[in-house]
Amino acid sequence: MSATVAYQASGDSVDLHGTQEALDGETNTTHGQSGFGIGFSGTFGPATVGFTQASASTSNSSGVAAYDAQSTSSSTMGLGVKIALGDIKPFISYGTTVASAAVATTKEYTHEGSEVGLVYDLGSDSVVIYLGNSSDQYSTTDKPLTKSGMELGYHTSVGPASLKIGYGTQTKADDDDATVDGYSMSDLEVSMGFSF
Repeated sequence: MSATVAYQASGDSVDLHGTQEALDGETNTTHGQSGFGIGFSGTFGPATVGFTQASASTSNSSGVAAYDAQSTSSSTMGLGVKIALGDIKPFISYGTTVASAAVATTKEYTHEGSEVGLVYDLGSDSVVIYLGNSSDQYSTTDKPLTKSGMELGYHTSVGPASLKIGYGTQTKADDDDATVDGYSMSDLEVSMGFSF
């Protein structure tokens, strides 16, 4: 098992968790930011688990009281599990991040996603199954953009020849954007290789 603890303090107000910008009108001349996070990874029998939790926020660093109310807070969490059960190796992961403004209360970024799947070894062959989805929302009045996808793959080798076949689909939905809402696609890929 291993654990990592991190602390971040910076005069850069657009660097929460290294990526999240300020949402409440803060600038580098008026605000700084601080954050804290912890990460854990461990193996328990056939299962390997990884977990991360972090939070950060901006605060007035100018000494001018008029800026005290302005603040952006951000939190993020991720969890991943994979299990080795002989030839079958299932996995699952989930992540979410939320950032919100104290004064501009409609400004809130919410992102989350999850995936589940497995790799199944059949001798020298293998099968991969994957299902995933995500949701992105950029204000409290915004309808989220949701995406979901599926992939199925097969790989086999016969002597010097190898064959890979993959099929996948993706759909999108967004009630605020008719150009995206109802989007769907599918893809089939076949590749063959030889080694001598």
